[in-house]
Amino acid sequence: MSSFIEIPEYYEELMSGVPYPMWVEYLKLLWANFDVNPRTVLDVCCGTGKMCRLLAEQGYEMTGVDLSAGMIRAGQGIARREKADINLYAQDATEMRLGKKFDAAFSFFDSLNYIIDPSQCALAIKRTAEHLNSGAAFAFDVNTPYAFEKQMFDQEDLRPKSKVRYRWRGTWDPGAKLCSVAMEFWVGKKTFSEVHVQRAHSLQELVCWMEEAGFERVRCYDAFSLDPPRGRSDRVHVVGVVGHP
Repeated sequence: MSSFIEIPEYYEELMSGVPYPMWVEYLKLLWANFDVNPRTVLDVCCGTGKMCRLLAEQGYEMTGVDLSAGMIRAGQGIARREKADINLYAQDATEMRLGKKFDAAFSFFDSLNYIIDPSQCALAIKRTAEHLNSGAAFAFDVNTPYAFEKQMFDQEDLRPKSKVRYRWRGTWDPGAKLCSVAMEFWVGKKTFSEVHVQRAHSLQELVCWMEEAGFERVRCYDAFSLDPPRGRSDRVHVVGVVGHP
């Protein structure tokens, strides 16, 4: 089964409890910590563009790309209804061709974990670097092996009054560093299932891929802080700045 096929229509309802405004403020904190003051910003693997819309409200010129055409269509529909001035494109992060460069880029909510081929993940980081001006920052987060080991993908909301009810169960393969998550959804009388697979990229790999792509001052942080990662960090943010040619 494929992922993000039927979910896009219900994605923002599913994510209604996510503290997106806090994420925006944390992203701005990272920019400030790296002396980056962007005007144009690229959201890599943007989903339905919620972060794009929030940042656009604060005056940033926002562009988002996502592999899922369904997520982009849903996001474009929401943007039209909310009169949000953002640009969303259905593109593979490993093959991005936007014809312009940006002052900053980010990829939140463990999007890079979904690129399970290490060489392809490295390529997505390289493509992002190619779309950035000198001195621009790229910030992203990833789920860690600890998160998968502790079965943090095992979640459910089966309350009768929930618009979208769901049950998720993950299977962790430490040898392959892969977590497969069987997802079941119920919307009214409709039922559908998807399987999502993520890879636990190591911090060593991620830092190496960032540096190979031309990023400098690469730093890793325990999620939503400026503290270094810990053994029990379930999410880590990685940030780097494009070096001058």
